[in-house]
Amino acid sequence: MKPELVLKTTPPRSHKTAFRRERLSLEVDELASRTAVSVHAPAGFGKTWLLSQWRRELLSRGAVVAWLTVDGRDDSSSFVQGLAAAMVVASGRQAFVSTSSHADALGELTEWLAEVADLGGEVALMLDEVDTLPDATVRLALTYLLHNAPANLRVLMASRRRLNLQTTELQARGIFLGLGLEQLRFRVDETIAVLGNRFGDGLDIDLKVVLHELTEGWPLGLQLAIAAIERSAAPELAIAELRACTGDIQRYFVDSLVATLQPEQVEFLTCIAVPENLHPDLCVALLDDARAGTWMAELCASMPIFSEGLGSDWVRIHPLAREFLQQRVAMLPQAHRCELHERAAAWLESRGFFEEAARHYLSAERPAQAYGMIEQCLYEIVLRGEFGRVIEWVGALPAEEVESRPRMCLAAAWALAMSDRSGEARHLLARLQLDPATDEEVLCEAAAIASAAAYFSDLPDESQAILSRWDESLPNQTVKVQAIVANSKARLALCRGQPEVARRICRKAPRYSWAEGLDAIRGVAEWVFGVTYLWEGRMLPALESLRSTLQRAEQDIGRRSSVAALLACPLAAVLLERNEPGEAATVLANRLDVVERLASPDAIVFGFVTAARLAALQGQAHRGNDLLEALHALGEERQIPRFCIVSLGEQIRLHALQGRVDTCLVLWRRLEGVIPPCIDDPDSLLGPELRLHVGVARAYVSLAKMDWAELQAEAEALHELASRLQRGRERIQALLFKALALRESGGDGQASLREAHSLAEEFGMRRILADTHPQLLRWQQSMASPEPLAPRAPAAEPAARTPVAKVAPSRLLTPKEQEVLQLLARNLSNKQIALALNVGEETVKWHLKNLFGKFQAGTRRHVVDRAYMLGILETEH
Repeated sequence: MKPELVLKTTPPRSHKTAFRRERLSLEVDELASRTAVSVHAPAGFGKTWLLSQWRRELLSRGAVVAWLTVDGRDDSSSFVQGLAAAMVVASGRQAFVSTSSHADALGELTEWLAEVADLGGEVALMLDEVDTLPDATVRLALTYLLHNAPANLRVLMASRRRLNLQTTELQARGIFLGLGLEQLRFRVDETIAVLGNRFGDGLDIDLKVVLHELTEGWPLGLQLAIAAIERSAAPELAIAELRACTGDIQRYFVDSLVATLQPEQVEFLTCIAVPENLHPDLCVALLDDARAGTWMAELCASMPIFSEGLGSDWVRIHPLAREFLQQRVAMLPQAHRCELHERAAAWLESRGFFEEAARHYLSAERPAQAYGMIEQCLYEIVLRGEFGRVIEWVGALPAEEVESRPRMCLAAAWALAMSDRSGEARHLLARLQLDPATDEEVLCEAAAIASAAAYFSDLPDESQAILSRWDESLPNQTVKVQAIVANSKARLALCRGQPEVARRICRKAPRYSWAEGLDAIRGVAEWVFGVTYLWEGRMLPALESLRSTLQRAEQDIGRRSSVAALLACPLAAVLLERNEPGEAATVLANRLDVVERLASPDAIVFGFVTAARLAALQGQAHRGNDLLEALHALGEERQIPRFCIVSLGEQIRLHALQGRVDTCLVLWRRLEGVIPPCIDDPDSLLGPELRLHVGVARAYVSLAKMDWAELQAEAEALHELASRLQRGRERIQALLFKALALRESGGDGQASLREAHSLAEEFGMRRILADTHPQLLRWQQSMASPEPLAPRAPAAEPAARTPVAKVAPSRLLTPKEQEVLQLLARNLSNKQIALALNVGEETVKWHLKNLFGKFQAGTRRHVVDRAYMLGILETEH
């Protein structure tokens, strides 16, 4: 065999530590039935590694796997010679060496396909760097190969650009599948898994998500970030370096862009980096050169820094690359920079992209034009639910410009009302209401905004009073205003303890559809709808509703948008209640700062309490306490007593479970000091909610004091209130308190415990027994397994045969993972481990997944063997 063929038929080295893309495995439904798959993406997106993963999967099930790396010298004849050599290496059969005397490449290819069919078993052909093949080879030999492949042949290809293949018929038959850049990007859970495998718990999950957002799922960018973190004194410094595009990431862009391109190409790339999104015609306008669109297309095909828009000519430069190029833009003469910005602004304005045009007019030092542009689009940005962006614009514009433009004033009021700046919203609304030119529709919408501002200030009574003054005129208002008001009414129905009424309002509300995708009005309605189920304690419908809506919000508005943050908080609470802490932590990661500024009081409570409980589960009690104190400080700062009451109540719970009576009493006295007068007002909408939180805290104080009579009385009062408000979790919690009080005082609490457990099972609350008090979980388990049936086999006999494993101290594993490993070494099942550690089975599965990753193991036995080999597990004689 020729030396060059030896190299081309040798697969790349397989790295055992590389991350396995489970969702791109050949076992998943989308890929399992495809006999031809093309992976196309720029450099750095893991195409070759994915081929290597598929090769390992195929080899593990006994397939014959041939590898061929092609290049630009492969005409049809040499391509077929490469195929023959690759199959000789893979199968060991010399029959694949062509003996034909004719020079017909397609004839030789036909013989090759016949030999493949003759093998009988599963055969796979891996083709790498297919984009380098000459067009003639792609159109003739490769297309012929795909259309005439025998039933036992699967062709898997990787290229840097979409191939010019005639695959319409193959796609219609379900044979061919193309995987592009978006499929190859890491999802947030994959980024977390990669960083978790490398750094374990040494890297906070918020930082993992920040890295995902910075790299936008670019595998090479993530590897550069990992390298920077490994050499940095602190992860935060490495992330700051990455964000500023210095260090390794800057060197990569210098090497891959500046060093490999001609000076005029670098200048061209610098100029087109001025706008965030690019179109061939925009490049022509920027450069004033008709060839600019062609140059852009050539760069897009050859460089990893561009992301193509699905089904459109728009592309965007990766944020890290754009940050690097912006440094070069800053070095251009000011006059040239202003000219580029003005050209971009004029082109964008002519196409109706007013917000982008406004940014460029500001950069071109043309503020008057910028204010006119942003006035035309700021209200639509609010409707899309991007309140944070509106607030940024409000901060960048002179106050008199905002106040003098009614439509801009209305948009600013909306964004400020649904944030922590409701006072500023009221100021803008007052100006609108005093303006004699303001029509009735705007006045009604202003009232809806004022109602929302009151709700976001945790003043539901004031919110209801504002809306009630406009009830009679609502039927005459537009669909948009009616939909907005319906959301407010649904929220207030929930405050009254009427979740089904709230759902009916959401279902019957008119649909205001002004654009594709999720918007603010629909997003808030979906949030209310999902929270009604959480209010009732019905976790499964809450999960289904909130999860699907959050996915749409992230896709349509953005992961850190206010609507996404609003939805993430109750979803995280549901996931934790269902004992899925890993996903709950991912949902909340790198969002609490947005939640604090742009979420409703309900969402803030869900978010902070869930984050604190997750921290405690991960053995970070100090972080959980910091989060609860932050919630308390937020309550003092914004004068929202509910935040203070919830914060102190959760702290009381944690200390009561540790039996710290004096600490609980100190916290209780602090809590009593922040209870507002409305708690005793029978007409207050907020009062019952506060009484519920105070009642739970008081019950835990009684539990800490072991005053069982007092605890039983508190439990009965709590049950009555929770039942009236239709609060499912608190109702079950009250039954659990009652069961515990009866048992400890010598009574029979089994009936209450059985009822609570039955309701918890029906509602999908898997953590409520352990979270209320660990004794309850052990008690319920003992009731479920009567004493005569408990010992299935003599315990002493296996113990005599099985050595006891001891876990040596190791920085590789967390304390909880060490406990799981020790029990795993004793051949315990997931359920047995969960019972031994007093956690849920989902938590055990979460820790096992981490152990598999850290030990690079495929089975439970493999984990134990690897632990013994590394000295982490030791036999105790």
